[in-house]
Amino acid sequence: MQNQESLEKSPIGKLFLKYAIPSAITLLFFGFQNIIDGIIVGNYIGANALGGVNIILPFFSIIMVISLIIGVGSLTIVSIGIGENNIQKSQNAINTGFWALFILSTAITVIIFFYAKDFAVLLGANNILLPFSVAYLKGLTPFIVPISLCFYSDAMLKATGRPGFSMIAMSTAVVLNIILSAYFVIILKWGIVGASTATGIAFTIGLLISGTITANPKQKLSFFKGKFKWNLLRKIIYNGSSEGVSELATAISILIINLTVVKLAGNDGVAAFTAINYVNFAGVLLFLGISDGLIPVLSYNYGAKNYKRVKAIFKFALKTNIIIGLIIFTILQLWGNSVIQLFFDADNSNVLEIAVNGLSIYSFVFLANGLNILTTSYFTSLEQAKKSIIIAVLRGIIFVIIGVTIFSKHWGLDGVWIALPIAEGLTLLVSFTLIYFTNKKLLEK
Repeated sequence: MQNQESLEKSPIGKLFLKYAIPSAITLLFFGFQNIIDGIIVGNYIGANALGGVNIILPFFSIIMVISLIIGVGSLTIVSIGIGENNIQKSQNAINTGFWALFILSTAITVIIFFYAKDFAVLLGANNILLPFSVAYLKGLTPFIVPISLCFYSDAMLKATGRPGFSMIAMSTAVVLNIILSAYFVIILKWGIVGASTATGIAFTIGLLISGTITANPKQKLSFFKGKFKWNLLRKIIYNGSSEGVSELATAISILIINLTVVKLAGNDGVAAFTAINYVNFAGVLLFLGISDGLIPVLSYNYGAKNYKRVKAIFKFALKTNIIIGLIIFTILQLWGNSVIQLFFDADNSNVLEIAVNGLSIYSFVFLANGLNILTTSYFTSLEQAKKSIIIAVLRGIIFVIIGVTIFSKHWGLDGVWIALPIAEGLTLLVSFTLIYFTNKKLLEK
């Protein structure tokens, strides 16, 4: 009851600190861990190993897609159920999401176990990158189920009003990942398998920590309370599909860029894009942390019919993301060269040159992508997944394909980097149009 009163009456700034900041810190840790992984792999195994990892990133995104679809879809229904004071609905949603994700992630594990090499080739690995890609997959495969459930458990902690504990559990997993990655790769010399094994072990431990609450039957809401409901699963998939499509669109855009960059600049180009993508990943995770952290707040107030408060919370987050985007863009314009140098040693001068030049252009995406990401989460929290999907598909697939195809023909590799900020900018025009009409309808209710 105290948490419900806080969601309805606390100052927006206070709610922002309670929900958005822990989520942002968690995902920032996650992004930082990925950067450290990239630095370790690039410096201690080599640029080709880094390229091999990047080839597998779309697969990791697929795992994230499934986890986000079910996790965010369940989070939305749980939060709206609490806002409607319908606890049984919330219990059923948590149980349904848990079993659905467990079964799906188990099936993926079996498929990848038998077809790792074929899958890596399908993702674009050539003869040079293939051994690194397959090795990374082999280290990751045994942990697909706990990694997926770790992200689901994290979403349920936020839904039940425990964003602080969520931050502790996930941050612990991230720190462990960094320590284990350095130990396995640098000390034990396990190579690329060590990096992916470290990720699997760390997030399994993260699941065990968060599961002390989310899997505890003594809690009011847990994995093992309520009943599996097919009608709720359909709603979960619909509500979460927008977040899943966003992640899938990111995976597709990485695949498109990888294939284009390989043709234009070979393995050096892929390695350069990998470093750029690590930087982009960190920035995007910050925006995602803020945006997704506010979903339970927005969904609760939407369920409680506090529509003016929903609009006010969104405006507060919009201003915050604008400021953050400007700060990231400025940092990368001034110190982008230093950031890129973290990933490669002096022997990779060609890769460094490609990456530094690419980042100077690519950094313009941060002026718009935070707003598009926030808008996607906003529509998801209001159970308007169709609008979120439109934004995700435009920014991650349609505009990227058109832009990369056209601009790369005229400006080569520079054209690839130019296409991405333009895709975000065009999507932003569509986002603001959808927001205008949605908020107008909300205030009329």
